[in-house]
Amino acid sequence: MKDRKENRDRTAKKRRRVGGYTGVRIRAALIFAFAAVYILSMFLATWVAQLGRRNDFAARTAQMEDSIWDQIRTDAREWDGNERDMLYAVLSSSALIHSTEYQSVSAAAYDADGALAAQSASLMTSGITDGDRTYLKSWDLTEYLSEAQLEELARCDAENYETHDYAGVTYQISAGYTEQGRNLSYICARRLFYSTEDARNATDAEKMQTWEIEGADHTGAERGTDDVQIALCDLWLPGMESGGTEGWHAWMENGYLHGYPEQRTQWKIGWQKEDGFTLKTEDSFVCADEKSGRPVYTIAVRSVEQPWKAAFDSMTHIYLWGAVLTIACAVFVLVMTEKVSRKKALLEERQKDFVNAIAHEMKTPLAVVRGFAENLEEDVNEEKRRYYLQQIVAQTEEMDGMVKEMIFLAGLEPGQYRPVKEQVSVRELLREITAAKEEQMEEKRIELSVRCGEDFIVEAEKRFLEKAFANLIENAVSYSRDEGTVTVSIERDRCVIENTGGHIPEEDLPRVCELFYTGEKSRGGREKHLGIGLYLADRIFRAHDLSMKIENTGSGVRVTVRSRR
Repeated sequence: MKDRKENRDRTAKKRRRVGGYTGVRIRAALIFAFAAVYILSMFLATWVAQLGRRNDFAARTAQMEDSIWDQIRTDAREWDGNERDMLYAVLSSSALIHSTEYQSVSAAAYDADGALAAQSASLMTSGITDGDRTYLKSWDLTEYLSEAQLEELARCDAENYETHDYAGVTYQISAGYTEQGRNLSYICARRLFYSTEDARNATDAEKMQTWEIEGADHTGAERGTDDVQIALCDLWLPGMESGGTEGWHAWMENGYLHGYPEQRTQWKIGWQKEDGFTLKTEDSFVCADEKSGRPVYTIAVRSVEQPWKAAFDSMTHIYLWGAVLTIACAVFVLVMTEKVSRKKALLEERQKDFVNAIAHEMKTPLAVVRGFAENLEEDVNEEKRRYYLQQIVAQTEEMDGMVKEMIFLAGLEPGQYRPVKEQVSVRELLREITAAKEEQMEEKRIELSVRCGEDFIVEAEKRFLEKAFANLIENAVSYSRDEGTVTVSIERDRCVIENTGGHIPEEDLPRVCELFYTGEKSRGGREKHLGIGLYLADRIFRAHDLSMKIENTGSGVRVTVRSRR
């Protein structure tokens, strides 16, 4: 039995190293289930979040439409034949202001005949003075500068959107023009504000950059002349305000935002199209200044939106805390599952041991009963018949005692044991138990010594406590040598039972209270017990808030039962 137990222990340890009592498959299934729940829940949360982002984008587009309409209605009376420049300025400034990290917008204006009049662009504007009149002039920079020049100008403009230690712009943009702005001569970017160290080290060339327009008259590039006038300018580079040069590049490279047809007769209202994780939309509305009687313009507004990216970036902390919570729940479930599986495995092992032990213990008395029963079939004298019957009865009583022991053990299972406690005197209890063992002790000529100070009073159910102490006295008497001594000492918070006999092997001491554990050989050289007595006693004591300690002494074995309170 010990060899089988050791083999099971080795197998269990090997299994626990790999997958514990739960098993690799169940653990993997649980981990996969939690991972699937996490991914699904985060996907659904992101899906809901991106729906909200879509509503935000739609609201921002509507805000842009209202802004364009208000500017056109407000500025229309000042157009005076300058509609194209004003439209370019309104549409480009609106694209700059309303473009965000996750939404790029543009707009185009069509006249009453459906011809493209203006659209959002990388624009430069300035106030041009013509006599007593000042009007707005717009230049589409892509028509005047090369890609490299436009890139340099954009880098200068990007610094105007950065945070500085001082107020105001970093670069002041100016332009030289001729013929009331119809011809652009050059563009100049002058650095106005430096930190102290930058101002000390900067050269004049670094403080001002000038880009000459190819094929233009560059006379008076540094100061105005009668032919070339100089004016301060504003830059409208869509995407620059929210994303710097990268945002502007993204806006410039998106063909959908610039691909307005030159002529159109049909308009899209509330149109949208999914392109992977990108949403493209277009809307249109008609605006006109009724007071001035200006031509009716139809404004088309396009938007390129990234609701999924916006939702994903906004939920980074939710993903993190969701992962932490999922891992915590997974660990908790795995630990609880492992405990349940361990309890189940131990119960199964206990049941196997129970069956094996019962089969082993029942085999001998059944064989004896069968042998004596077969002898009774022969013609034997009355004395032998009486002896055979006595042996049969004795063996059946032994088996009956085993069955009662098993039933008693089953009554201690968790959920079934409901003790009805009362104050029990250990001194009186042991007096009754030792009195019942007087005949057995006389046969072995064992001397019983009882020393009692203050009585040990325990709150317990008497029948269970009596069973526990009876098992201890039974072991003390059974394993005591002939003409030995059993000593019982009682104090206020403890009871000590000692006997003179063989020692328990040191390797068996930690396991003597395990169910069905009897060691390789009992101290008397043969297996005398089923291995339940000490297990029962330990279970009963623990249920009544008592502890039991078993140790070897110089002359035998000592068992100490004490209160934990």
